[in-house]
Amino acid sequence: MRELAPAGRARRRVQASLIALIVALTTMACTDEQRGDLVDQGTEAVVRNVVAAAGAGAFEREGVEVEGPLECTASSTGGAERLEVRCTGSSQDGEELILEGEATTGDAEPGNLVRGSFVGSVDGEQVFEQDCLGDAC
Repeated sequence: MRELAPAGRARRRVQASLIALIVALTTMACTDEQRGDLVDQGTEAVVRNVVAAAGAGAFEREGVEVEGPLECTASSTGGAERLEVRCTGSSQDGEELILEGEATTGDAEPGNLVRGSFVGSVDGEQVFEQDCLGDAC
């Protein structure tokens, strides 16, 4: 193995120090509120994606054939532990699908499920009400 010349070692130390400084400054630049917002946004994205997939499955179990993925939004109502969820989509027969509810993440469990309170409707008629969405419910 070739040994670095003193100038090469010094350059690597400076590079490593600069990288460490950039990481430290980036972390320090975020306030507690900004870090909390990042956590909330990440939680919203995860819940939105899980509800989209699990919600489509809930409609399918009720005999409704879902056309394409559900489009979902999730917004924090009490930090990352409570999220309002709304999904829209259509059935293969052209019916309007709506899934609304509140997801709770405080007692999150591993797997593709989300707990809370959810109502699914087809053309305005309720077809299910569940406290859990996903295969492991």
